[in-house]
Amino acid sequence: MSGFLFRTKEFFHARRTSGRFVRFVTGLAFWAGLAFFFFLGLGTGAFVFYSRTLPSTKALEDIQPKQGTKVFDANQQLIYEFAEEHRIVVPLARIPKTLVDATISIEDRSFRRHWGVDMFGYAAALKDFVLRRSKRLRGASTITQQLARNLFLTQDRTISRKIAEAILALKIERLFSKDEILELYFNQIYYGNGAYGAETAAQLYFGKHVDSLSLSEAALLAGLPKGPTLYSPYDRPESAVKRRATVLEAMVQTGAIKRPQAEAAAQETLKLKPKELRLNDAPYFVEEIRKYLEAKYGANAIYQGRMVVYSSLDLEVQRMANKASEDWMQKIEDTYKFKPKRRDYKAPASEEGVTNTPYIQTALMAINPHNGRVMAMIGGRDFLVSKFNRAVQAKRQAGSAFKPFVYTAAVDNGFSPGDVIVDAPIVVDDDGSGNAWYPRNYDGKFDGPISLRRALALSKNLIAVKLIQSVGPSNVISYARKMGIKTSLPAVLSLALGSADITLYDMVSAYGVFANRGVRVEPVLILKITDRAGAVMEENKPYAEEVLSPQTAYIMANMMKTVLDGGTAYSARLSGFTKPAAGKTGTTNDYTDTWFIGYTPDLVCGVWVGFDQKVMIYEGATGSGIALPVWTEFMKLATAKSSGADFPVPPGISHATVCTESGLLATPACPKVRPEVYVTANVPAQMCNIHKMQDLNLQGKDYNFEQLDKGSLNSPE
Repeated sequence: MSGFLFRTKEFFHARRTSGRFVRFVTGLAFWAGLAFFFFLGLGTGAFVFYSRTLPSTKALEDIQPKQGTKVFDANQQLIYEFAEEHRIVVPLARIPKTLVDATISIEDRSFRRHWGVDMFGYAAALKDFVLRRSKRLRGASTITQQLARNLFLTQDRTISRKIAEAILALKIERLFSKDEILELYFNQIYYGNGAYGAETAAQLYFGKHVDSLSLSEAALLAGLPKGPTLYSPYDRPESAVKRRATVLEAMVQTGAIKRPQAEAAAQETLKLKPKELRLNDAPYFVEEIRKYLEAKYGANAIYQGRMVVYSSLDLEVQRMANKASEDWMQKIEDTYKFKPKRRDYKAPASEEGVTNTPYIQTALMAINPHNGRVMAMIGGRDFLVSKFNRAVQAKRQAGSAFKPFVYTAAVDNGFSPGDVIVDAPIVVDDDGSGNAWYPRNYDGKFDGPISLRRALALSKNLIAVKLIQSVGPSNVISYARKMGIKTSLPAVLSLALGSADITLYDMVSAYGVFANRGVRVEPVLILKITDRAGAVMEENKPYAEEVLSPQTAYIMANMMKTVLDGGTAYSARLSGFTKPAAGKTGTTNDYTDTWFIGYTPDLVCGVWVGFDQKVMIYEGATGSGIALPVWTEFMKLATAKSSGADFPVPPGISHATVCTESGLLATPACPKVRPEVYVTANVPAQMCNIHKMQDLNLQGKDYNFEQLDKGSLNSPE
């Protein structure tokens, strides 16, 4: 009986206990469910709240790594990229497996398994955030979250940013495959020192393409995104090496590599490409492009990568110009002991963008005269010190380099290269004020009767003055204007000696008319601009206009050839430049500006050398001694592969042998004769009236009667 009562009591006790347990479980489930729905609602609310300011699905579908406006040369070589973030985009197939494995091992080991957010890592980070009672939430970001942050968010470590980052990561995982996410990541992430994307970083740090990286190099790159400054191999090489070892160990732990591989890679010496300032080969040319784009399309369009610019520049030719110019400038700095030298000058930070540097400067511009393409441009010796473009902006006295425009006006109005003018002192009233002006030759000597050809070759000032007196200053200005000189020119006789301030840009452009048979082609820097999809936004066709007759242009080219072949620029021949070419030296009276503008049938190049301040270079500094050597070395390089063809002779050109003293047709009595070129209508009709037939020593044993021109003997003259 007692046993039965005990069992009965136990049964009812169990029933009571079981009921409490059920009620407990039921209550627990209720509160758990309530909490679940509460947090679900909270999460949904947070998702909706933060999604309002996040990119739309359409924006995510159109994700492209940010690129700037690329500028290419005429041969499709990249010159420069205007960008807030410098990157070179490559497909995932170009990213080596070692870099992919290294990045996943150190940044996100569960990348292939999670759906955008690593919940376990996130929980650990949240716990860390709560226990630290910090306003910063650290760690837990997957590769997808890092991509979202770099594409659309700031780098602030706040809980609101982490939530937004997680939401974007979930959206990205829905829209893209894992490989697509990796491709975006490797083209987007920042690796320090201005390098965005793995290809850019590989070229910056190692001077190679990303698909050529070794295991050691890949591990170093993979370690940089966590702290590009902290682990910079340039600034903190020891930290970079330690970080590389950490990455290699992580790769061992994930099975990506074997430990012997890791140990061998960790022992490799850190070999970096020397750190370079981010400067292109043609900074002054590129700056002219930037100013044009900004004025027409706005700064945002440039730096947001909306355009691709195809320019006229030839990078190979530009590099030739850079070498020829700076090699010579350093040589004259050393020879004449200029102080300061450019290589020794350190500009204060406050002097960025100055227009007056204390060291000697130079400018160079080269164009194709047939299509106007600017192939090379040097606006100064150091763009980082001074952005002032001396090829385009500086107006300097042209000196004798202006004389060809005087001679052009004369030739086009009936004068010929063989015409003789007396080189003798004159006194003129240049400006109409009654003040006497005594022009003189550079060497202070007077040669008496001299042909126009010889006067130009030797740069005789007095002959240039007499010519401008004959044709008129206004007429000379008219010719200079239509040939391309846009700067202001005073209508005074001293204009013949280059008293006007002119830009190198204008001078080179105008000389192009001589090379291009009288046709002026407006210089062009930009050939075409397209948008990123390839649609043409702008295309520049060369504007051409005949401003001189082909005959006048040829006569001038033929005369200026003598400048190199036996005149003030003969040192170019002595220095080994042998191609047919023409040109003119320029020197100012106070030795402040030196010039040489010269050309072949297919290339025109002008060089200016002087100080930014209009001060004497040194006593006796000339265009032939200072500017010509730069031109010579550049042209030797730039024309090395050219055919060496001479200037083509147009119809309407005739040849005659003339006496160098009278400029008339030579007789057998003339002691000095030379072949000369003429516009056919201007060939002299008279025989020399200085050396007449009766002056011949007919008894001379050396006289050859067979040389007599019977037609000339029968002439009335």
